[in-house]
Amino acid sequence: MSMTLRVLLIIFAAFVFNFVLRKLKKSQMQVLDSLFWLMFSLSFVLLGVFPEIALFISSELGFMSASNFVFLYVIAVLVMRDFSNSLRISKQEERINGLAQSIALGKSEE
Repeated sequence: MSMTLRVLLIIFAAFVFNFVLRKLKKSQMQVLDSLFWLMFSLSFVLLGVFPEIALFISSELGFMSASNFVFLYVIAVLVMRDFSNSLRISKQEERINGLAQSIALGKSEE
């Protein structure tokens, strides 16, 4: 893994960490969501400080370079997070529809 990629991982991880902490302090973000982003940024710091981790995993999985593994890692984690958010949004929409129907039925009986 190149030194440039390592430095960028650490810099952007620090940026994300700081951003999430500020949003959490202003109560603009839920604790569970902030925990995900803090752990995600911590994983970048680990990959930047200890490139041997990425090198080992990428060689075991057959990647040409460690940076390809890092990119795949980021994409995979964000796709899983997006799927998780889609499920959560679907549940919320079902609840909202149920509440709206319940309120509508309650008003029509009056």
